[in-house]
Amino acid sequence: MCLQEVYTKNWDDTYDHWFKREGYGAQMFQSVYKSHGVSVSWNKERFEVVDQLCVRMDGTEQVCGEKLETDNVALIVVLRFTEEDKDAGLVVSNTHLYWKPSACFERLQQQVLLQRAVRKMQDKYPKYACISCGDYNTTPDDAGYALLTMPRPVTLNEWQLDNLLPQTQADEEDSDDSDSAKPLSYSEMAAAGTCAETDESISKRRKLEDEEREIEQQLQRDTQRVEQLVNTMQEEGQVLKSCYGTYADVDPSYRTEQWKGEPVYTNYSLWKGTLDYIFYSPNKLAVHEVLSLPKEDKLMPGIPNDKFSSDHVSLVARFG
Repeated sequence: MCLQEVYTKNWDDTYDHWFKREGYGAQMFQSVYKSHGVSVSWNKERFEVVDQLCVRMDGTEQVCGEKLETDNVALIVVLRFTEEDKDAGLVVSNTHLYWKPSACFERLQQQVLLQRAVRKMQDKYPKYACISCGDYNTTPDDAGYALLTMPRPVTLNEWQLDNLLPQTQADEEDSDDSDSAKPLSYSEMAAAGTCAETDESISKRRKLEDEEREIEQQLQRDTQRVEQLVNTMQEEGQVLKSCYGTYADVDPSYRTEQWKGEPVYTNYSLWKGTLDYIFYSPNKLAVHEVLSLPKEDKLMPGIPNDKFSSDHVSLVARFG
């Protein structure tokens, strides 16, 4: 079982005691500056822990040369089956990626970081299957989803690539800087008695040209960084499959062209859409069943409510 946004007080007062009482082992990894974290729990009769790794998702200096300040975390627990071949087991990861909708670039850095951590465990336990759970804060039409689930090489569309550009670039392009240089109009020049450029207009024009040149150079640098991240994801990561990736085949009412076969929502609050996933190694596992999602009339106008204690619905899969 993988939980996100587990508050420390709730863990200490409730969850930890419940898991132990019901025969489950459990680990929680908390953010540094937030009062919550992520947890992984397992049935102790079926599994034993052989390894684990805590990942702070801001340590991205080796990914893209910069350190993030999101305080997101991930937890990886390696489990071995107790009643089967000792080489049979699972590498289970759980994470909660950066929430800001425009931060696709930051989330992709975090995906690379998590991917490397999972790969490190898979190299130690090469026969173990991988299950990656979490609130990825990524919709099924985002580049991050495509790079996790599509066969290589992945071709991203223009919209996906544009969304991956660092937000600082978009801020520069969209900003309305009152101090930005503006060239004089010809009417202003005429009022000054000439249609030739004055020293003032030449200075302003050159300043504007310098600013435009810097924006273009920054765009080129950011595009190169995005290309580097995209290539890294494809070169280093395995192709995973989403347990709910064909949910629309089970319940056609959830089918949308935009989000392929994923559910229309896993989050149902002020914003409604799909952000949560259970990814797995399709060459080592097969999904037999998934939990049906609650209908919208049970969730309207939004959750949490008296039946659902979170703004996200539960995802459950049975593997074989």
